[in-house]
Amino acid sequence: MPILIFIFGLCFGSFLLVVGLRVPKHQDIIFSRSICDECHHQLKWYNLIPIFSYLFQKGQCSYCHKKIAPINLIMELATGILFLIGYLMYGLSYQYFLYLIVISLMLLIFITDFIYMIILDSPLLIAIVLIVVLKFVYLGKEAVLISLASGVLLFLVMLFIQFLGQKIFKRDALGGGDVKFAFIIGLLLNFRLGLVVLILSTFLALPYSLATLYITKNNEVPYGPFLAGALTIVFVFLDKFQALINFLFSL
Repeated sequence: MPILIFIFGLCFGSFLLVVGLRVPKHQDIIFSRSICDECHHQLKWYNLIPIFSYLFQKGQCSYCHKKIAPINLIMELATGILFLIGYLMYGLSYQYFLYLIVISLMLLIFITDFIYMIILDSPLLIAIVLIVVLKFVYLGKEAVLISLASGVLLFLVMLFIQFLGQKIFKRDALGGGDVKFAFIIGLLLNFRLGLVVLILSTFLALPYSLATLYITKNNEVPYGPFLAGALTIVFVFLDKFQALINFLFSL
């Protein structure tokens, strides 16, 4: 089973990369065949085997011999390894299925927000549906309603932060995708843990923001990857963060 999980992760990582690179450019991901980004030659099935095609082709296109972007190999390996780690931690459980959603969103948001400065709506919508179905099947209707309420509250918090940012800086301080993603964070966790994610994400984003401002003089920073990274950290160490919250509220 671990081998199958790892192979599935490799293949799914390749799919996530296609979604992350094509959908923001409004390119078809269902019916169109994969092509080389340089020579636009249609690729064969043996050119698309995760990891092995990249290694056997020595990181080059078989037709034009231009270098293939290393992101292809990195994305496949990262997804395979993270899917495997989650399986070893949770087994085939409710927690593992939620973990897969969290990891997939994190990887996808890293691609789309860093490259295109956008968080796609369609993956967020799919994630919401999957989370609601999982919670309904495993935890029941009441848990779904509580989770939806947590999602709405965290969404309103981020919406208020966005409003304040617009008033203070006279421009968009948060993207719409970040605000929508906050709903998923509340839906996955609860309102208190969702606030922890928001706070942690600012600390994660701060060094990158300062470095970007100093090096490039650019004050526009993709916030989504740091939100997704903070969500992943809190989700994986959920019991420790929950214990910390309980301790703080007991003081």
